[in-house]
Amino acid sequence: MSLTLLEFTNVETIADFFAQLEGQLELDYELGHNLDAVYDVLTSELDGPAELVWHNTDLARIHLGDWFVRILDVIHTAAADRGDLTVSLQ
Repeated sequence: MSLTLLEFTNVETIADFFAQLEGQLELDYELGHNLDAVYDVLTSELDGPAELVWHNTDLARIHLGDWFVRILDVIHTAAADRGDLTVSLQ
């Protein structure tokens, strides 16, 4: 079983986050800046085991503000609910 890797780099806007997630998962649809949809994708459509690596989180935290906290909450909740998704913030 291979590891699915999602990597985020230089996320400065919420659009950057969604574009990178949608692009890496090669979705046939857009998530529409909907964090419930992010949870659904991470828990039901992402093959596991999986690792999500977010680079330059200091930059993202500054630029995204409250969105950063909200995104992390969804990501960590999905990881806890799946059990085979690890999250690394760098």
